[in-house]
Parts: sequence; structure tokens; C-alpha cells
Amino acid sequence: FLDMPLVGALKLDAEKGLYLLFALAGIFTRFWRVGDRVMSHDESLHAYFSWGLYMGRGFQHTPLMHGPFLFHINALVYSLLGADDFTARVAPALFGVALILLPWTLRRWLGRAGALVASFMFLISPMMLYYARYIRNEVWVTVWVMLAIWAMFAYLRDRKSKWLYLFVAANVLHFASKEVVFIYVGI
Repeated sequence: FLDMPLVGALKLDAEKGLYLLFALAGIFTRFWRVGDRVMSHDESLHAYFSWGLYMGRGFQHTPLMHGPFLFHINALVYSLLGADDFTARVAPALFGVALILLPWTLRRWLGRAGALVASFMFLISPMMLYYARYIRNEVWVTVWVMLAIWAMFAYLRDRKSKWLYLFVAANVLHFASKEVVFIYVGI
């Protein structure tokens, strides 16, 4: 049974064990009592306009609120889980956990140790923890940048079009998230 290809790929070595540990710690730190804190002014606006979209009142973009991705992802979460202070922060928390795991995709370029250190740094970073528990754009902007970096390096490695599609998708979502994308694209 253990010789089956899928089971063999799932064998837990030390590196995979650390990523699993980081993911579990990320889930705990990003979700534990995430709905207990009072919402800031920005969060309340984001939650309210997401709720309006969820309730079928539509959404009209204004640059004061950055990109529309935040409102659409939160309206989706509301439609799946209901609308409250906890569910308003579910999407950022999920993206915060994903961010902890994304350095795994860069192991070829960062090295196994470098990717683990980057993953650990995302896990313990006070700023990343804060924004992964806060309904704002920073956490998914960071995810989009990580995906774009992965796609760039992978495309340069093997020139497969799937990496260009990932690069474009990450940048489209980045443009739909926050204006800071113009700086990242320039870089």
C-alpha cells in the first residue's frame, strides 16, 4: 500500500512536517478569536459594503475603498457562512494561512532552508499576523505578489505558458485589490 505513487508523495518527511506545523500554527493564530475584536473604521466600511453586495444591493467602486476584490470575496464568504464580525475576517485569515505556505513554491530558488525560514517569518511576523486578522487588502496583495514571483521564476525555468497564465491572473487580481500594484508592476 505504501508503494502507491500518491501515498508515497504524501509521506511526511521533516520538511513537510515543518510546513504542516507552520500551517497548523497559522490556522490557530489567524483564526483564534478573530471575531472578538471591535472593528476599526476601515474594517467597518469594508464589512458594510461587502454586506450590501451580499444582500443584493450591488457595489459601486470608489478609489477611496481600493479595489473591488475585497468586497466580492467578503460577499462570497457571507453567502457561505453568514455575516458577522468573525466571517468578515475569514478571507484575510485564509489568505494569511496561504501566505505562510507560499514560500514552499519557491524552494528551487530560495533553497529548502530558505523557503522554510521565509515561511516561518510569515508565520511569526507581527505585521503579517495583524493584516491576516484585519479586513483590508494587504494580505491578499502579498499573496498576489508571491504568486507573481513564483510564476516569473517558473516561467524563466521552463518557458511553459501555464506560468504566464498564473502571472497574469495574479496581476489581474492584484489590480483588482489595491493601487499599490502600480509600484509592484514598476519594480
